[in-house]
Amino acid sequence: MSTTGNITPSAAHRGVYEIGEVATLVGLSLRTVRFYEEAGLLVAVGQAAGGYPLYDDDALERFLLIKKMKPLGFTLDEMRALVGLREEIERDGLPHERREELRERLATWVSLAEEKLASLQEQVRVAEAFMVMLHDDTARTRLRFDGDPGIF
Repeated sequence: MSTTGNITPSAAHRGVYEIGEVATLVGLSLRTVRFYEEAGLLVAVGQAAGGYPLYDDDALERFLLIKKMKPLGFTLDEMRALVGLREEIERDGLPHERREELRERLATWVSLAEEKLASLQEQVRVAEAFMVMLHDDTARTRLRFDGDPGIF
C-alpha cells in the first residue's frame, strides 16, 4: 500500500531504519518522529545494537500517511483509526463482508478529508483577503501621508 510517492533510501539500508533515518526520509524533525513514536503510531520492528528502535518500510509508509493527515487537523485517535483501517483492509484472506464494511468506512474517511480540505481552503481565502486589505492599507497610507504611490 503506497501513500508516499517515492522514498529512495540507499541500497545499504535494506528497508530497516533507525529513528534518525526515519526523520530524514520523511522530512520532519527527530522530535516530531519521537512524538508519533511515543503516541504509538510508529511500530518498531527491532532494535539496533545501541538499543535504538528500528523501523521498516511499512512504518515509513504509515508515517507519511500521518504526515499528510496532520495539516488537515486529524487527531491522534483519528490517525490511529485510519492507519488501522488501511492495514486491515489490505490483509489477505479477509472475508468479503468485512472488506466491504471497511471500504464503506474508508469512504467515510474520504468525505471527512474532503470536508477538512474545504475548511482549509476557506481559511486560505480569508487569509488572502486579509493580505489584500493590508496591502491596500499600506498603499493608502503611503499616498495620504507621503504622496509616494510606491510599487505594489
